[in-house]
Amino acid sequence: MEIYKFSAEWCGPCKAYKEVFNSVTSNYSDIEVNEIDIDKNISLAQEFGIRSIPTTVICKNGVELEKIVGIVSEHDLAKHIDRYINI
Repeated sequence: MEIYKFSAEWCGPCKAYKEVFNSVTSNYSDIEVNEIDIDKNISLAQEFGIRSIPTTVICKNGVELEKIVGIVSEHDLAKHIDRYINI
């Protein structure tokens, strides 16, 4: 499973979400974590249809399973990940 967090250095909500995202994803050793700065990787942001940041995208084998727009709590992010971890 792969998780992409799309953000930007200038984005206040992205800075607030970074700690939540890192805390949760550090608990999953078998997940590929990708932090994407939309200003430095415009083409990937466009490929994923990112329109707002922060946005978290959960994929498995290159297939998008879910897109989470905005800040979510540690509990909610873990629930989203757990939903797909054993698929």
